Parts: sequence; structure tokens; C-alpha cells
Amino acid sequence: MGQRDAYVLGAGDQVQVDVFNVPEFSASYTVLVDGTLSIPLLGDVDVQGMTLLEATSLLTQRYAPMLTRPPQVTVTLESPRPVRVAVAGEVRRPGSYDIEFTPTGSGDGSSLSWPTLTQVIQGAGGVTEQADVRRVQVIRPTLTGEPTVLEANLWDLIQAGDLDQDIRLRDGDRVIVSVATAPPEELIRIATANFSPDKIMVQVVGEVSQGGSIELPVNASLNQAILAAGGLDNPRVQSSSVELVRLNRDGTVLRQTYDVDLSAPPNDQNNPILISDDVVIVRRTTIARTTDWLNVLLAPFVGVSTFIRLFGF
Repeated sequence: MGQRDAYVLGAGDQVQVDVFNVPEFSASYTVLVDGTLSIPLLGDVDVQGMTLLEATSLLTQRYAPMLTRPPQVTVTLESPRPVRVAVAGEVRRPGSYDIEFTPTGSGDGSSLSWPTLTQVIQGAGGVTEQADVRRVQVIRPTLTGEPTVLEANLWDLIQAGDLDQDIRLRDGDRVIVSVATAPPEELIRIATANFSPDKIMVQVVGEVSQGGSIELPVNASLNQAILAAGGLDNPRVQSSSVELVRLNRDGTVLRQTYDVDLSAPPNDQNNPILISDDVVIVRRTTIARTTDWLNVLLAPFVGVSTFIRLFGF
């Protein structure tokens, strides 16, 4: 099926109706909000949900009683409406998206630059680390009311370059990205795909000189986050007790303490790969915590240095 057979008309489309040898019947029309074309002599013609070929056939039938010869009608697409799709599930910014596109050829709908599944996922911020890219659903409405469900395996697109998995979307499609628990090696590979985010944001707090929100490349490790926040070159740092806090999508919280080795390559033991919204906590030493406590306690009366000198600490 060609795109001329696939494109369905809807409110906002602008079409050109040409009746051969009858220039007074030929004009440009916009599909109105109720899905009709308001055509002189014919009145309101409902073309909502029709392909260009179906609209051509309908107008041919409507013009036939008015002409002495069988009419030769052509309906071409001058300016398509934006494609509106909904994206839900494991994407960064789920919601409704309008994608503008224009014909690239003759205007008969045969050379439309149709939006693809990966383009729409990119527009939604990319997939999350918990996305099941092997089973992405596209739910497509039909005139019968019973939707068609298409499934895409974007892992095959990544691994084998299978472009058939990059489904071309239509107006009204819904994209659902499910949750999956992928092996770590797959997470790293998925993160390099063009439908994944380019950057992640993590929080580094505690005894670092440049803490706060830090932007890192995808697949960045714990060490990279610490170094970006100023490193551990601080006598107040308890370098063997760096804690990673991760809020999972299901609402659970993962807390893990790592003995940091800044020379170590990425690994699960002491330099794990981070995901967006991770929080890295660099703890204080016991002496630093005690000193801070004494500063707060004794500040109204005497400096802590004086207290230590007077009482022999």
C-alpha cells in the first residue's frame, strides 16, 4: 500500500480538488473541524478518515449528475495537518505531541515525510533505563472502532539495523513503551541509540566543592560524577563511604555504599554506571561531624578552636 492509499484526511488538511476541463469546479479547500469539505454546489462533503483515493471516488460520484460526461476528479494534498500522537510509559516526557511534516514530492500523498517511531520517542525525551525496547506498541485507531496493535522491536533496530521496526506513525497513534529489566550490557548498548537521551542529570551532595545537579554523558560512572563535583581531595571526606541513592520507577529506593577507587574502570563493585536522577552522597569523616556538631553547640558562647584549646581536646 502506497502512502496515497495510507494517508487519511482529517481536520486541518488542505487539499486541491481538480475537475478536468471544468476549471470553475477546481479549487483549494481545507478540511473543516467536523471533517467536511465545504464545496460550492455540493455542499458539505464528509471526508473524515478517508484516503485521497477514497475522497476522489466520493467527489467523482457527487459531481457526476452535474456534468454531461463522467467527471475526471483528482484530489491532491497541498498541506497536511500535523500528526498528533500520544506517547506513554517509559519515556522521559510522556504526553501528546504534534509533528509537522510536508509533502516532498508531487503533493498527491506519495512522497510524504512521515514521522517514525524513533523520531517521536526522541521528541518525548528518549526512553528511560527501564524501557522494554524489544516490545514497543503502536496502537492505531481505525474507522471500525477496533484499534490495530503494532509491535516494534527496537533492539533489532539497534543490533541488526532492521528499519522495518522503525514504524511510520499516523495521526491518532498511541505509542506505549513498557517496563523491562534489561541486563547491564543491554542498558549500555541502548543508551547509545539515537532514541535515548544524550545526557543524564545526577545529584552529588555532601563534602564536595562543586556539588548539586551535574550533567553527565550517558553511561557515566560513579567516579565521573565525583570528579565532576570536585573529587575527594578534602580532609573532611570519608572516601570509603560514598552512598548511591536511586529512586526506582516503581517507587522503591535503592541505597548502596561503595568503597570508591577513582582509578577503577566502570564496574559493579565500586564504580557503577549511573542513570538519570541518581543521588551520590559523599559523607563526612567522624572528626568532621564532631567538629561541626561542636561548632553548632558552642557557637553562642565560644569558638570551637578556643574550646578545644581550653579543655585539651
